[in-house]
Amino acid sequence: EFHYGVTVQVLKKEKARIAAVKTDKGDFTADHYVMSLGSYSSVHLRKIGINVPIYPMKGYSVTMPATVKTPTVSITDQEAKIVYSRLGNRLRVAGTAEFAGYNDSIREVRIQPILRAIKRFFPDIVPQDDSTVERSACLRPSTPDGPPIIGKTPLENLWMNTGHGTLGWTQAAGSAFLLADTFEGKPTEISLDGLTVDRYS
Repeated sequence: EFHYGVTVQVLKKEKARIAAVKTDKGDFTADHYVMSLGSYSSVHLRKIGINVPIYPMKGYSVTMPATVKTPTVSITDQEAKIVYSRLGNRLRVAGTAEFAGYNDSIREVRIQPILRAIKRFFPDIVPQDDSTVERSACLRPSTPDGPPIIGKTPLENLWMNTGHGTLGWTQAAGSAFLLADTFEGKPTEISLDGLTVDRYS
């Protein structure tokens, strides 16, 4: 586990930049730094005077062994707001949203609606004893308007790639390409308008 600390260096003309990232594994230096710590991005940015509206939205999921009757493609139940994802020989079913701060404890009352939804549409894939189903909760880094925050910060060499909400895996590669192109001064494939932190100014 890393315990992140940041050293901020102030240059001429009051332009500040990151000089190093201090961790319990030592100090790390680089040309560019990217804040990509999910729901905890806002906590760490606040320590260096940058405020971003990223909130931890708790989501729940269950994971169980796949069977011959398990769907092989991703399925989204729009009405119940539940997503079925086949992960090799397992099925993960995720859904619900709860605002509970940074509390990532698992509440069974939020798991049961997911299990009921699975049993309704796929009655043969939930183990008879559903207590054997793996339960988990995660904190999704959500922004008020939905899109992630990608791009520069007020610090000269600090960038953001965070706030993807429920779509972190979905948008990961595209977001990384956008940021890499900006580092190299290349035109980005899509405009960063509406994605940078400036939209909250």
